[in-house]
Amino acid sequence: MIVVLLTAVASICAIAIARYFAVKTRLAEKSIDEAIAKRLAASSVMSELRDLRELNRVMRNLLIDLVEAEDIKPQGPSSRVSPNERKRLYSMREERRREIYAETLVLLRHTNVSRDRTAVG
Repeated sequence: MIVVLLTAVASICAIAIARYFAVKTRLAEKSIDEAIAKRLAASSVMSELRDLRELNRVMRNLLIDLVEAEDIKPQGPSSRVSPNERKRLYSMREERRREIYAETLVLLRHTNVSRDRTAVG
């Protein structure tokens, strides 16, 4: 009976020690990951990557706007469109297209200016 009791105590102690070292290892890995994240956050490459991701999102939204502007259809139960309504829809589409292109040009000019500054600096 005493052998069974000693075996149970030894296995419980082994499990407790193993868990202790596992927790200690996890804490060390966490602190290493935090140190790496701090270094990467301060890196110029990471800041440029964040800027590129933001630019990617903006350009994606502009493309979505462009596709939506091309798909202007009359809303309502009747599918027939009068010539005046059709002309108005086309002018709205052209106006929206010009707005999107203007936004894109401003964005690209801003991007080129910021790239020139980083290349010089």
